[in-house]
Amino acid sequence: MSVLYISPIGQDSNEGSANFPVKTIAQALRQVGRGGVVQLAAGTYQSGEQFPLKIPDGVTISSDDSRTAVIKGGGLVGAMNVAVVLGDRAQIRGVTVTNPQGSGILASEGTALIIGNRLVACQQSGVVITGTAHPFVSKNEFIDNGATGLSMSGGTKGEIRQNRFERTGYGITLSDKAAPLVIDNQLVDNRCALSITNDAKPVLRKNRATRSQESALWIQDRAQPDIGQPQDLGDNWFEGKTYDVRNDTPLPLSTAGNQINPVRVKGSVAYLPSEIPDEVAVPAVLLGNVEPQPLPPEPFPDKPDPSASASLDSRFNDLVGHWSAPFVEALAEKNLVKGFLNGTFQPDNQVTRAEFAALVTAAFPQVAKTQSVLRFPDVSADFWGARAIRQAQAQGFLSGFPDGSFRPNAPLTKVQAIVSLVNGLELGAGRSEALLVYRDRAQVPSYAINAVAAATNREMIVGYPDPAQLKPLSPISRAETTALVHQAMVAIGTTQAIASPFILTAKATLPSFTDLPTQHWARGYIDPMVKAGWLSGFRDGTFRPDAPITRAQFATVLVNVFDPEAKRAAIQFRDVAEDFWGAAAIQRAYRAKFISGFPDLTFDPNFPLTKLQSLLALVSGLSLQAVSVPDVRSLDIYSDRSAIPNYAASAIASATQLGLVFNYPIPTELRPSRVATRAEVCAMVYQALTVADKVPAVASPYQVLWGDRSRAIE
Repeated sequence: MSVLYISPIGQDSNEGSANFPVKTIAQALRQVGRGGVVQLAAGTYQSGEQFPLKIPDGVTISSDDSRTAVIKGGGLVGAMNVAVVLGDRAQIRGVTVTNPQGSGILASEGTALIIGNRLVACQQSGVVITGTAHPFVSKNEFIDNGATGLSMSGGTKGEIRQNRFERTGYGITLSDKAAPLVIDNQLVDNRCALSITNDAKPVLRKNRATRSQESALWIQDRAQPDIGQPQDLGDNWFEGKTYDVRNDTPLPLSTAGNQINPVRVKGSVAYLPSEIPDEVAVPAVLLGNVEPQPLPPEPFPDKPDPSASASLDSRFNDLVGHWSAPFVEALAEKNLVKGFLNGTFQPDNQVTRAEFAALVTAAFPQVAKTQSVLRFPDVSADFWGARAIRQAQAQGFLSGFPDGSFRPNAPLTKVQAIVSLVNGLELGAGRSEALLVYRDRAQVPSYAINAVAAATNREMIVGYPDPAQLKPLSPISRAETTALVHQAMVAIGTTQAIASPFILTAKATLPSFTDLPTQHWARGYIDPMVKAGWLSGFRDGTFRPDAPITRAQFATVLVNVFDPEAKRAAIQFRDVAEDFWGAAAIQRAYRAKFISGFPDLTFDPNFPLTKLQSLLALVSGLSLQAVSVPDVRSLDIYSDRSAIPNYAASAIASATQLGLVFNYPIPTELRPSRVATRAEVCAMVYQALTVADKVPAVASPYQVLWGDRSRAIE
């Protein structure tokens, strides 16, 4: 990577070194190659520049201090006067940009990065994003811009994160079909904080729009912003002198988990209750796999051969040869399911809550009514499924929502159907290690773990085409529902079992490890975690305690053990594909604030984790600095204290005071930059559970002890 140095006191004839800088950015941009950096010294870049400054693809402009390196001026791009134009993957970092005649920065294509800058006193907009651009805009200050702090139009997407918009006409304007993620921004003292028009569909999370002179959030035309859902709360704060929220569209705006004063609302707003279950600090065990390969560990079987099942003939013309035919035929013989007038069964259609109620009440009439019958305002007496809904609710199969509704036409997810049958049939709770057979077990919500385990142990769950892929959050189909209800009837002895290769049985035993001797320093931490189902080893019978652990594997461990609640909105990492084995765990660990990505929107899932990073993740995700007030004197115990970065000192102090630090073989050597091993991570995570009083303490001569560790995680 080449670096060209620029200084207002340099000469354009210079070579561009630190000692002989060039004078103008325009000259540097002619010399720098793709991937190069133009490093600005303090000063104002105006005289001699050729505006607009067009930053080529992959080139970075940066400075060490955004308050002292100033780009001032502008030139025409079409009819628009702008100072800087960013190409694909171009970056501008740590620079003040001001354009008294127009706008500051323009991005119209690709993925530009705009990070840590000051957009000040631009006559029009601080940043303009148009076309098909999807930039990452983070940690910038937008101050005293005339029209707009940041404007997005066209089909733009991208992410607007942790910026401050102050004293501007409109803080953020989103128009056309713009659909960015707008998260964790501060918008203060603007005439209108957020204006959303045309067909824009942004996602807004954790923003603070305060002291707006008119409206904090103004929605017009056909715009449909997502400001929060019942299972993904918005956590936005809207405050305007005239309106907190002004909805001038014909559609109601749904809101969940936001700070809005209903007195200062204009237009239709639907206030939705939270559907997030009560938090459990450290719930029942979920599962465990920290295998470094992107392949899941044994005992996942190969995808089964459908020919090994019962007959696939059927009375329904679209079920002949279909995997679900034996289950559908069995229930059709009992007159529990029927097809359509055209002779089809339509096995892939989704099942609504009302349809599920009708099936379970017909299949299990013997189940006693254990609940008082409720009246749901959205289930009229003449609704076709009203009687079945009342019976299913009284039998304990289904319940309503916190707002008193039943939502009879809403689709049911697979995990909801499983929980419904286990609860209604009182099948009890299974041991969570039963979930080890599922590759996507990290997606099972904490409230459903025991029920899914019980259903797995009783062979109720039929998974097609891959029984090791549960897909718990997907809407359940007619075929899947029929198979699930049939297997529930088998479980209670009211019908005969059917042979199917798509039924997966929970594994019965946990492995022993050939490379983990009794005297291994971390054996006392590894054994209970494996026994609980939080961790597993490798296919060759080893645990490999001294092997490094990658960022993806560590994210999986955190999700497995702590089943964390989301604290921030999701983000799409460029290097984590949807089908990557650890994608779901990475997303959950990120949303819980255990671990973050990099400014260029990558996660680097296969990169080894350092010891410092693992400790910082535990302190952040479990909010341990609120448990143990950091005392940096505790760091004096380490002979290599100087190796601890200043930004991490307080977090490492909290980890030390709570006993999360294990140093093998020399207890006084932290070695924070060394790659963390599987054994070290196991010990640290186990100790976090000990602090929370979830597991008994295990003594070790390699555990660093300092001060009072008697407080527990709240």
